[in-house]
Amino acid sequence: MLIGRLTEDVNVSTTKTGKKVANITLAINRPFKNPQTDSYDTDFIDVSIWDELCDVASNYLKKGSLVAVKGRLTAAYDRLESGPYFNRIQVTGERVIFLSSIEYKKDSENK
Repeated sequence: MLIGRLTEDVNVSTTKTGKKVANITLAINRPFKNPQTDSYDTDFIDVSIWDELCDVASNYLKKGSLVAVKGRLTAAYDRLESGPYFNRIQVTGERVIFLSSIEYKKDSENK
C-alpha cells in the first residue's frame, strides 16, 4: 500500500483497444530526513489505473488529494529518442482509497 498526494489532476484517456486508463503520479514523503539537507526527500511513483476506477478517480480526486493505492508492480522497457533502453517500474493500481475529500465534480464541469 502506497500513501501519497497526487501531483496533478486525474486525466482519463482511452487506449487503442478502447480501455480507459489514467496515469497518475504519487508524491510520497520519506519518513526520515536526509542528513545532508536536513529535510524530507520525496519520491514520485507512477501509477496507472484502469476502467471504472478512472471515472471515479477523475470525479473525486484532484491535484494534492491524499490517497492510498493498493496494486502490483509492473515493469516495462522504454527508450528515449534512439537512446538506450531502460527498465521502468510503475504500479498498476487495483484499489484507490480516498484519504482526503473534495467536492464532487458535476458532469457539466468535466466537459
